Amino acid sequence: MKVLFVSNNFPTDLRIKTHGVYKRMGLFVDAIKGLASIDFLYYVSPSFDISPATVTKLEQEFSEHWHADVTLTLCHRSTRKHQLLRRPNYLPGALNFFAQKPYISLSDKKQVAVLDACLERQPDAIFAHRLQAMCPLMLTNAQLPPIFFDLDDIEHISLARQLKQPAPYRKKDRGYALYLPSLKRAELKAIRQAKKTFICSEQDRTYLAEQLKLPGVVTIPNAITLPKVQSLTAEPTLLFIGSYTYQPNVTAAEFLIEQAWPHIHKAIPEARLLIAGANPDKIRGYQAPPQGVKFTGFVENLDELYQKVRVVCCPILSGSGTRVKLIEAAAYRKPIVSTRIGAEGLDLVDGEAIFLRDHAQTFADACIELLQNHQLCQQLGNNAYAVASKRYNRAQILQQIQHHL
Repeated sequence: MKVLFVSNNFPTDLRIKTHGVYKRMGLFVDAIKGLASIDFLYYVSPSFDISPATVTKLEQEFSEHWHADVTLTLCHRSTRKHQLLRRPNYLPGALNFFAQKPYISLSDKKQVAVLDACLERQPDAIFAHRLQAMCPLMLTNAQLPPIFFDLDDIEHISLARQLKQPAPYRKKDRGYALYLPSLKRAELKAIRQAKKTFICSEQDRTYLAEQLKLPGVVTIPNAITLPKVQSLTAEPTLLFIGSYTYQPNVTAAEFLIEQAWPHIHKAIPEARLLIAGANPDKIRGYQAPPQGVKFTGFVENLDELYQKVRVVCCPILSGSGTRVKLIEAAAYRKPIVSTRIGAEGLDLVDGEAIFLRDHAQTFADACIELLQNHQLCQQLGNNAYAVASKRYNRAQILQQIQHHL
């Protein structure tokens, strides 16, 4: 049996591409390789070297990393988007989903032709990783085997939330609102084309399957491997972790540093805030961080990082789906303070396994309380761990995926 795995998210460095998108990708790869060989088709940056020698080398690295029989095909993304974006003109994207950024980059003739070439190898099934990967599948005239589609986040909800952010944290122009009807129509069409669509929370499944009456929608939660038990540090250290190529993480970090941290630092001058993750230079204030704030960059050893941390923060203000970072924090028995959007879709109850606070002052107050109350920290952390071990254990989720495949 052979599965064609199509994705726009190419892990250029398998060592450091470990944040949420890639962890979820790895979850499905591990499930699929137990059932079939994998034929990867990745759409990559136009500047990426896709010479035969490079592809052969990467194919070997992938086989060793995944401990699986794999083949690898790389195709450059289209550059046609640059022609559309010389001036703000949202009409093409409003009328045609395939003219929208970022979907246009996988919707040209070349991207469809490379897909068609992969289909000539007669895969038994296709796995489409996120909505962008569905673009060439929706445009091809070739006969397709069953498609299994990991939507992960509902993109029209994510875009709508980004557009509602106040000016300092809204990185998309209001003109993108014209994209919403076309985006939603295409997203629903992609779900209907798939045999099964995987979504990461029961809340999102209810919306798609029960409110919109879409077929084949299945909840596959994000998952983690449970780490070794750690003792809770007494050091007043907070952590926010993420990849800052993802705009909602940049917005969250700026909200935490600029609006919540001043209250925390005033109440507990010795407190520290760690901002961990790759590409922190995209965060406003990176060059001149406030007192007590440290940017760590990418951290390879998570055990060591979490050992230093007392409270984990997740002040996400936009986006959709569920946060692997919160499941990870729960698995480390860390007390968590999050916005409601940040913890959306997770079975963490406010006041029992997490504190949910949406405003800077109340978010800061919750952090201060946990930094000063060791017993409350332990209680919240233990309750969060109980949920993570029961609902988000990786071994159990792998079995669920294989059952559906």
